[in-house]
Amino acid sequence: MFIQIIFGLLFLALSLVIFTALGFGIIKLLKVSPLSILEKYTLSTVVGLVVFTLLAYILAVFNLRFLMWVIPLAGLVIFFKFRKELFRFNFNYPKKTVIIFLTVLAVGVTGQVVVNAPSGFPYSEGYYFWSSHGHDGIWHVALMEEMKSNVFPFQNPEYAGHKLQNYHFFVDLLMSEMGRLFRFSSFDIYFRFIPVLFSLLLGLGSFIFVRLWSKSFSAGIWAMIFTYFAGSFGYLLTLPRYGNLNGEAIFWVSQTQSVLGNPPHASAFIILTAFLYFFYKYLQNRTNNLFLLTALLGGTVIEFKVYAGTLILGGLLIVGLWEILSKRYFKTLLLFFTTLVAALILYLPNNESSQEFLVWQPWWFIRTMVVVPDRLNWLDMELRRQTYLSEGNIKRVIQLETTALLIFLFGNLGMRFLGFLAVGQYLKGNIFKHPFNLFFLSVTAASFLLPVLFVQKGVAWNVIQYNQYFLLFFGFLAAVSASILIAKIKSSYAKFFFSLIIMVLAVPTQIGLLWQFYSNQPLSKVTFEEVKALESLRENSTENSIILTAPFNKYERDKYYPPVPIYSWYDTGYISAFSGRRTWAADQEQVDIMGYKADSLFEERKLIFGDKSADNINQFLGKYKIDYVYLVWGQKFAADVRDLDLKEIYNSQNVKIYQRVSK
Repeated sequence: MFIQIIFGLLFLALSLVIFTALGFGIIKLLKVSPLSILEKYTLSTVVGLVVFTLLAYILAVFNLRFLMWVIPLAGLVIFFKFRKELFRFNFNYPKKTVIIFLTVLAVGVTGQVVVNAPSGFPYSEGYYFWSSHGHDGIWHVALMEEMKSNVFPFQNPEYAGHKLQNYHFFVDLLMSEMGRLFRFSSFDIYFRFIPVLFSLLLGLGSFIFVRLWSKSFSAGIWAMIFTYFAGSFGYLLTLPRYGNLNGEAIFWVSQTQSVLGNPPHASAFIILTAFLYFFYKYLQNRTNNLFLLTALLGGTVIEFKVYAGTLILGGLLIVGLWEILSKRYFKTLLLFFTTLVAALILYLPNNESSQEFLVWQPWWFIRTMVVVPDRLNWLDMELRRQTYLSEGNIKRVIQLETTALLIFLFGNLGMRFLGFLAVGQYLKGNIFKHPFNLFFLSVTAASFLLPVLFVQKGVAWNVIQYNQYFLLFFGFLAAVSASILIAKIKSSYAKFFFSLIIMVLAVPTQIGLLWQFYSNQPLSKVTFEEVKALESLRENSTENSIILTAPFNKYERDKYYPPVPIYSWYDTGYISAFSGRRTWAADQEQVDIMGYKADSLFEERKLIFGDKSADNINQFLGKYKIDYVYLVWGQKFAADVRDLDLKEIYNSQNVKIYQRVSK
């Protein structure tokens, strides 16, 4: 643990030299000023990590990745040249205010990071993984390991021989490059180092944007509070029903506090928040330097997370068209087209047959929220709706549908519902006179309505991630509202108790999330025996080797107590994550999400492992150019392995590795 802390501090120091210094150099070159110390650090770091990732991608395209070392060196030069400016603190606020700010920041970062940090760490029996980290985290680590190889287009580590497609991979490239250049463990970067950096940037970004927008330091602090701590009203159901504070996502939407479990989402949050800052400043000044920074962030975010990119483009289009119609002003529409072109240049080469991104399916999330047993489980409401519908009682149907919609809305918002006060004020002030407010309320409305009206092709519930942006945006609105309400209260004691009430009602599900996480056993593990075998496989194979594994058998997990060996817990890409080698086919769910249509291949593998014909198996191994076969915990072919074109090269109690040879 001590070593990880030292390496973590080193990672943050390198981030300061590379991301912050690089971004500061760009912002200074573009003469964007004045910036406070918090704005300088936050915006420079976000711009720097975006440019770092973009350059990593461009150099990979042209097979010039060795030039990536120029970026840290350039950052080092900028850091030493402008170190006095970078560290010029001018935090001129009362000591009490500073203490509150630092406390919220420290507790917020800690609360977010501790949910990720325990996973992917060596314990007594191996590497343990909590929650979905054994699947989602493993996928990202596998991709990070794959991206370290000097191959472009980037390949899918879980589906050998196929390029990566239909996936926003920039955050994986960012993490992979930091690991490749500085030899950090991918597990440490993913589960511990990047979460700290992203959490800092998320809190600080929320603060500086809302402070700028509202002209209120208090609103900025409340923005941090709602971003870090605010949860849903799920505890109002789980407390009387189960006697606990769980229920974070009982109304479907995961809260912003848990966003670090999804690095593409977290990175998009911080880039989007920086975009909001620069776009607000741009609409005030209309300068070319802010135009470029806004287009840079808006255009690249689509490869960090496509949902954020589509929201930005939609909002820019609305504001651009309105300004043409109302003012005959064309530059915002030009900003839209510039951002769109940048986004398409990055998005289209990675896009394969995903034209039908959304499928019209109104109220799908609301209906499933009502009837699914681990959500509301309110079957009576659905039965009444169907009865009224069959009777043609439209009035009652509308009443029930509206009730369900309001439960979905306010249940997910929690105390963020205070944001409706700010919405009312902005609408009352005529949002068409303030293009930024038009943009902000447009993307907020879109981020709510899209999952209400559509599901996503492939995995229907993925589109619910739009609602997480809705929660982020409404948290900003709630921060403005809370600041307004508190300012109207005269008594200091009344201010304190009002703030306390908001906090007490906002945080229970987040406390429940932490309790649930730490009171449960890790779900899966990769034993040290397997880690050693996979390290041996890495050392004795080439980067282009293809590994065949046995089909996933979901019934295997019943033989174990948690944490169960990961091979039996879920179909994952853990072999690629720990060995840095591509598997012939693994993690069928992820492969399906990316649109490969590989069902027949997974079925073929299942049949070949059950085939008693050695000739058929040998033909299969040759047909797909299998280099190694990795078998664990008693997995085997139905045929006698001695008759196969395989040579055993590794044998331990629970792991066997075979190399394909010609006999």
